[in-house]
Amino acid sequence: MKVVDDGHVGKAVSFESANSTIKDVLKIESIDLCFDENGKSCHTSSYELMVKPRPTKRARQLVVRRGAPFTVRLVCSRKFDPSVDTMVLVFAIVPFGNDKATFGTGTETYVLVHPANGTEASENGEPVDDWGAVLVESKDKGKGKVELTLHISTPSYAPIARWTLQFHTRLDTTNEKSMCAIKDHMYVLYNPWCKEDAVYMEGIANDLGLRLHLHDEASRQEYVLNDATLICKPSSKGLRMHSWFVGQYEPNVLDCALYVVSEVGNVKATSSGNPILVTRSLTGALNSANGAGVLEGNWSGDYDDGVAPTSWSGSVKILQQFYESCEPVKYGQCWVYSGLMTTVCRSIGIPCRIITNFESAGDHDSSLSIDYFVDDTDNASSGMTVDSIWNFHVWNEAWMKRKDLQNSTLDGWQVIDATPQQLSDGMYKCGPFPVAAIRQGLVHLPFDGDFIYAEVNADVIYWSIGNDQNPPKPLQINTGQVGRDISTKAIGSYDREDVTEQYKPQESSNAEREVMKTAMQYSCQRFSSAGLAKRLLGHLVNQNDDNKEAIKLEIRCDEELALGSTFQIELKVTSASINPVDVSGVLVVKDSDYTGRHVTTLKKTPFAVKLEAMESEKILVSLNFDEYRKTASNKTNIKAICTAEVKGGDRTYLKMENFHLALPSIELMLIEHSVAGPIAVQVDLRNPLPVPLTRGRFIVEGSRFTDPFEKKYDVIPIGGAVQFIYPINLTHKGDMNISASFISNELKNVHGDLLIQIPESDVQ
Repeated sequence: MKVVDDGHVGKAVSFESANSTIKDVLKIESIDLCFDENGKSCHTSSYELMVKPRPTKRARQLVVRRGAPFTVRLVCSRKFDPSVDTMVLVFAIVPFGNDKATFGTGTETYVLVHPANGTEASENGEPVDDWGAVLVESKDKGKGKVELTLHISTPSYAPIARWTLQFHTRLDTTNEKSMCAIKDHMYVLYNPWCKEDAVYMEGIANDLGLRLHLHDEASRQEYVLNDATLICKPSSKGLRMHSWFVGQYEPNVLDCALYVVSEVGNVKATSSGNPILVTRSLTGALNSANGAGVLEGNWSGDYDDGVAPTSWSGSVKILQQFYESCEPVKYGQCWVYSGLMTTVCRSIGIPCRIITNFESAGDHDSSLSIDYFVDDTDNASSGMTVDSIWNFHVWNEAWMKRKDLQNSTLDGWQVIDATPQQLSDGMYKCGPFPVAAIRQGLVHLPFDGDFIYAEVNADVIYWSIGNDQNPPKPLQINTGQVGRDISTKAIGSYDREDVTEQYKPQESSNAEREVMKTAMQYSCQRFSSAGLAKRLLGHLVNQNDDNKEAIKLEIRCDEELALGSTFQIELKVTSASINPVDVSGVLVVKDSDYTGRHVTTLKKTPFAVKLEAMESEKILVSLNFDEYRKTASNKTNIKAICTAEVKGGDRTYLKMENFHLALPSIELMLIEHSVAGPIAVQVDLRNPLPVPLTRGRFIVEGSRFTDPFEKKYDVIPIGGAVQFIYPINLTHKGDMNISASFISNELKNVHGDLLIQIPESDVQ
């Protein structure tokens, strides 16, 4: 019986009955990495690294997933004889920076090749979750050559990295050695198909009886393999899904993702297999607020020295530019950060999806309430609070087990957010935090639970502006404003899925209020202004029953707020009293970006009306393009705020409404085109504004290794239309997503998308 050390090749061995007729060491003359076979079994065949021929014209490189065996075939000088031959595989990581591969850390490992009948197994007969290599077939190739087929296993906890792979052979009778290595490094990724992997996707029932429904392959296809997705955003006609090209398979994207994890996120190779640490590091590494990072945030409206956030239609160009320059790319906002996170996570194998939260709170003082100060000036309210309410905010969820929490009901979707909003551990990071813990109010758990909980469920308190003689007075408490229509792309379709129930019980229900109490108990901030506000409001309402709800305010706009047109906002004041009332107040119309932080007053309309019992009166405010054209450039939200008082009463009434301007869309149409190729996409846009569009630029992106296409127009006249052709790369069958964006000095935030299904017969 031969005794072999599974460690370094070259250590002493003893043997019995050695075949003394074999005099030459086994030499490996060529290595077949079985790209097509491994790509199919590991679900990695779509990576540009694996494609033949590669668009980058480089040799193919192997991409596999940990915890899954892959196949390698070796053409050797003779047959492998286990009685005299030893073959050991040496795996070692390829670090980006100063990290080094070492045996003690598991970043360098030695794997002894066993014959098929000598495979190591656990007591129950299952394969060991460890590195392994099995010789499963030996085939005579003629002319003295033999092909050996190996099945190689990586453990479910292996580091996610680039690896070198060497094949060492030794003739035990003479101690003669030979070595052959793969020419380029290979890649090992997370494996959502492996039950032992921390990112394995399965349905998980939590202790509230809710089951997060996952449909096996459909879920993995959606959250790991799909290279395009949708982001939900508000529009004038409700919620609208916008396309985003994820592009995890495109050239250099996987390398960039691993570089960001290692060098920007500072995750050493020994920790790269832990999705908790990796996703947390990515929330800080994808923004540049901490210093070096992938994308610089900008909410100022001035993007002349970079690219406006609304211009991006996918992640690929951003990551490729960063990987080439190692300088932060300009500029991004929340949906761009979320798109980047989706790309990086999916590229390395972590299931990831995009989440949009409407009326999203930014609780920067950890009170679990948002104090919103209302006034009719441009500057007083902005300096009185650090809190904010965004019209919408986009973050991500990543799927993983939370072994650190030792509670399986908290496994599954975890909130991660790369938009720099709040310091965490001294850096702009956020998450991962279990969605199931948000629903239970367990805000004390790691990481950043109080901030994330407040985003979806904080109470909003509206205050009047006080002065030296009169402190701020509460106007209204709204327990149901924050966290509406929490949305993601539905599995296997282009529809919106509402996931609000996964974040919280029904708004304002007893269960939801109990969760808020739990969150307050665990919160680091024991005092909340909500208690004071409730006492003061109760005092004001109860001291004079005749003044209780003396009037009602409504703000509406029946017309479509089409960008470029004139429209009217209507304020309706209705008496709710049995007596006549004198009402005075002011209606302020402002423009706002989606964060609610950059606000400019457009129009201020004071009013005074005398109403009989149950009588109503309307006040109309007209806005033309010249009055809101600054909004057309950078913002698409109109905010109407009315404060009113009834003569003889102490109460101030408040009503607020947000309106979204209707934007044009880019029309995309599939056509036959002999010059551009068998098929192409026709891109059309008409100028909707009563002014010319200057310095216009289109960016069009298509999935599957099609380079972004840019088209510029110096001037598009009033009523003018532009049209051009985008050629299609017919190298891959299946779905192809085309995304287009347009930006000019006068018009931004214009998009279009098209899904193309390419049959196999059309593939070139």
